[in-house]
Amino acid sequence: MKKLFYILLILFGFFTGCRQRYDPPLNSLPNSFLVVEGVLNAAQDSTTVHLTRTFKLEQTATIRTENNAQLTVEGKDNTISSLTETGNGNYVSGNLHLNPNNEYRLRIKTTDGKEYLSDYVKVKLTPPIDSIGWDRSNEGLQIYVNTKDPLNATRYYRWEYEETWEIHSSYFSYFVYENGIVRPRQLPAENVYTCWKYNNSSDIILANSNRLQDDIIYKGPITLISPGDERLGERYSILVREYSLEREAYDFFELIKKNTQDIGSLFSPQPSEIRGNIHCINNPAEFVIGYVSVSSIQKKRIFISSAEVPQWGFSFLQGCPSVKVALNPDSVKLYFNNFNLVPYDIDPPLFPTSYKTSTPDCLDCRVRGGKLLKPSYW
Repeated sequence: MKKLFYILLILFGFFTGCRQRYDPPLNSLPNSFLVVEGVLNAAQDSTTVHLTRTFKLEQTATIRTENNAQLTVEGKDNTISSLTETGNGNYVSGNLHLNPNNEYRLRIKTTDGKEYLSDYVKVKLTPPIDSIGWDRSNEGLQIYVNTKDPLNATRYYRWEYEETWEIHSSYFSYFVYENGIVRPRQLPAENVYTCWKYNNSSDIILANSNRLQDDIIYKGPITLISPGDERLGERYSILVREYSLEREAYDFFELIKKNTQDIGSLFSPQPSEIRGNIHCINNPAEFVIGYVSVSSIQKKRIFISSAEVPQWGFSFLQGCPSVKVALNPDSVKLYFNNFNLVPYDIDPPLFPTSYKTSTPDCLDCRVRGGKLLKPSYW
């Protein structure tokens, strides 16, 4: 027994005392490679293609967009459609008028004289989204999607989403402090109580029905909202976009997902080289990241109110103080200039002797990243 104790003690010392931090050398490739993101929309709707460039791991640069390029969509029937640059690496077409029975490819000409061409891809028609639902558990609120293809012709799916949620300030602000003076807000023009915030999906969301007899996706997970999250504090909406993929496109996105989202543990898959269906005509050996697919895009939106998720654990009042400041010039100057407090009301209402104050983030919803313009779909 004593011998076993010493063996365990030695092993414990080996695994806890001999570990050292290792920072592997970064040997980034010298070139900056083109990254192509986008789906050629086969429905009567707009298409957006986003072009960026990679940068070295040791650099702290922001995303580098590829601007002033020329983009065209070419059909096997010799049709050609152009995309218009709208800034920040985005190239848009209002409607490509694609023929479901044709094949298409994307051609890109960059300002450095290089030309990139994708493979011809068949048009995929995406089935409508049946429904978007949610389940609540101790882990939060899981939003999911249900869809099916009665023709059993899709099998491979990808989703993206856009989130919108309404936020409120902790207190309604009736006053503004500016240039050393307190003045009443000009309402409703200066109302900063209600805002809307937005977020787009960043993870790659995939599913397939390969192992099923019928082409059905049931409760495919879209996103998980953690308990107490601000998004369900008042009213929340999610717009889900659904894409159908050919097998090669699905494999491409699955590989990207493994290389970016599923890495971090001892048993995670090893990073693999990512190749798409886009090639550089000038230099076939040049590395290009991206997969151009052609499909119709289906959309569906749902709303969730705070009343539907009682005891969610979030309050717009949490962490927001309410401090009274005497209604005299010295106190106003001291607290408003030195303690980051701003007025929102007077107390008492008829014969006030003080201002009710709080911090800017508790009174102006814009400080918390909100936008005052109400969305058209709200």
